[in-house]
Parts: sequence; C-alpha cells; structure tokens
Amino acid sequence: MKEHYELILHKKKKCLHNKVIKGLLKLITFFLILFVCIFLTNEITKRKGPYYKFEDFFSQEQDFDVLFFGSSHMLNGVYPMELWKRYGIISYNMGNESERLTATYYNIQLSLQYTKPKLIVVDAFIVKPNEKVDKKKDKLHKTLDAYPISSLKYKAVKDLFDNQNLLEREVEFLFPFSMYHSRWDELLELDFKKEVKCEKGATTIVNVAEPIETANFDTVGVYSDEETINMQYLRKIIEYCKENNIDILITYLPHTATEEYVAHSKYIQTICDEYSINYLNFLKESNVINKNTDFKDSSEINSHLNPSGARKLADYLGKYIQENYNIPDQRNNETFNFWDEDYDKYVQFKINNFENHEKELNNYLMLLYDDKEIDYQIKISSKKVIENESVLQKLLENLNNNYEIDDEVFKENKDKTVKITTWDNRTGELIKEVWF
Repeated sequence: MKEHYELILHKKKKCLHNKVIKGLLKLITFFLILFVCIFLTNEITKRKGPYYKFEDFFSQEQDFDVLFFGSSHMLNGVYPMELWKRYGIISYNMGNESERLTATYYNIQLSLQYTKPKLIVVDAFIVKPNEKVDKKKDKLHKTLDAYPISSLKYKAVKDLFDNQNLLEREVEFLFPFSMYHSRWDELLELDFKKEVKCEKGATTIVNVAEPIETANFDTVGVYSDEETINMQYLRKIIEYCKENNIDILITYLPHTATEEYVAHSKYIQTICDEYSINYLNFLKESNVINKNTDFKDSSEINSHLNPSGARKLADYLGKYIQENYNIPDQRNNETFNFWDEDYDKYVQFKINNFENHEKELNNYLMLLYDDKEIDYQIKISSKKVIENESVLQKLLENLNNNYEIDDEVFKENKDKTVKITTWDNRTGELIKEVWF
C-alpha cells in the first residue's frame, strides 16, 4: 500500500514538474517572440540616418588619425575622402546638424571608446546659444542614437538635460525605440533599403547660392559679454583633449557671417590663445573660399559649403594639418588599401551627382571644380550670353575659364548653347555628353 501511494505521489510530482517545465518553456518562448518583435519593430522604425552615417566609423578596425566634430558646417564642409586622395589622411567626419558644443563634448568622449586619433578638429560655430540643448532636441538624436547604451551615454543625457524630466529623457535617448515605435506613417523606402554611404561621415549637398554681403571682419570688435554655456564647453573640450594627450585644432568654417558671428569668432581666438592651441578662423582667411561659387545656400547664419567650396577647404586643411601635426600620409600603407576601394565607390558617387544635375548648368559647372578623377571639355555657343559678374561668369572663372566658344558643335542642336563632355580619367572612358 505504501509503495502504491509513493508511486502515485511520484507520478504527481513528475506531472507537476512537466507542467512547470512546459510553463517555463511557454514563458520563455513568449518573451523570445516579444523580444524579436520589439527588435524588428525597432529596426524598421528607428531613424536610419545616424546608423548609416557612423557605419564605416564603427566597422573600421584600424584607428583613425583625425576626427572632425561640429555642426552642419562641419558635416557639409569637410570631405574625408578628398583628404585621403589629396593627402593620405585617415579621417572621419563626426559632425551633425545643429550639434552644439555641449553635445560635441560627449560625442568626442563616446567616439574615443572606439578609436584613438592623433588629432581632433572641432568647429566652434555654435558658441552663441546659452543653453545646452536646442528646444527641438530631436537633432541630439543624430549625435547620440548610433552609440550603444553605456554609463557615459547616461552621463551625457543627465548633464545635457540638467536632470530636468530626466526619466523621460533617459528613456527617449537611451532607448530610442520609445520614440520611434510610432513612426509607421512616416516610413520611407530608406527604412527598408539600406543606404550605402561612402563619404566617411560627411554629407554632400549640391547647389550654387546667390552671393550675399557679409560683415567686414576687420571692423568688427571682439565679443565682450559673459561666456555662454557653449563657450564654457569649448574650454572643457580643449581640456579633455589635453588631459588625454590628443592634439586639438579649433576651426570656424566659412559662412556668410553677420557682425555678431564675426565677434564670436574673434572671441574664440582669445580662448585658444589661453590654451596655446591652433585656431583657423576662415572668416579671416577669406581668400580660401569664393562666396560667388562655393556656398550651397545664402542664409546669414547657416550658409554651408558645396563641393567646390569643400574641395578648396580640403586642400587648405590637409596641407595645414600635415605641416602642423604628426599626421602621416597613409596612401602607401598597405594596411589602408581598402581606402582605395572605398575611394572608387566615392568616385562613382560623384559621377552619380553629375547625373542627378544634368538639367542644372550652374550645379554641373560647380561640380567640375578640382575633381581629381573627372576630366571635362566645355563648348559654348556664341549665342550664349555670359553677363558680367553673373553666377555663370563666376563659375567659369572658378574653372579658370577652361572652355571654348565653338558654334560648329551646335549646328545639329540649335536650341542648345552649352555642351559638357566628361571622362573618367582613371580609365579614359567617356562618362557622358550633356547639353544645356
């Protein structure tokens, strides 16, 4: 009888054990499915821009020699692939739209968890604001989202928002899914088709802006009010780099500045002098950029360089960096042969830019400036009026007036007045003949 009772008890325990196991398996399966659903939803709905921008940064095993930080002036103005072709500099553009120096301070620290640069270049355009985060705050996602959760990222969120609504901000910036899960009605093709980036963090914008008058650098005084929060963070950036034995170069990239911005740019010089570091103020170095051909927009405070301006800046910056810092030319270093492969993709990207602007003569002429891999021939009909001081005249001057007046080629295309032929100078192959 006792043995029979023990057998029944054993069967009950075994049955209960099996039920517990099945229950646990169901629970584990449920959470696995839930996790997969959340992961897939997050992958689809998250804004892809920051991840695509930094993909080459995170995937490169070798250290970068130079990192560039700043706002959209840096993002649109410094082309690492041009620096590679011209000077063999291994660099990455870490700049982001509207990135304040408060955010740059943490962007630098977060980036140094993945690479050890010899030089950090920081553009100090956004020193004016006296608050840490723009009211729209969504631009901060472009700086932080690509970095995984860490104690440093938490520290950044806590500091930038001064502990205000901290729990809400922690959830939003440490777990971006909380913000993006409702983006279903905003989804685009880009959210399902991976965007191939080949600019090492930079963003090219193709346009030629009408020039506007800017403040006279020599007649404007130095900013004399109290330092803004972003000026204070510029100091923190400099001190952080010095503490970590990293060279730092401060820039103020070209833009069509008002007197207020000129005054700010001059004050930055006083900060750099205090720390005995180099400062390149391109409002002062006015001979580098041509305001008639090299800007893509005409806003007084947000003028950005187009490819013509960015290539001129690359020549100036590359030469300056190699003359003033211990940055090697890596073009003959077999370790970086893959940069040549990346550059080939970049050339195809530039060729595609031409194809996208075949109906815009000004943009087409601007893109021809100093392109190392594209040869060209320009034929112009005598019927084409090139007005004195016009944008067209300035763009042709930008190309050293490398064109011919030739009516013969327009006999069969009488409604056209400009013909531009381009070749890939690596292969000698014809790219295209375009008529305007």
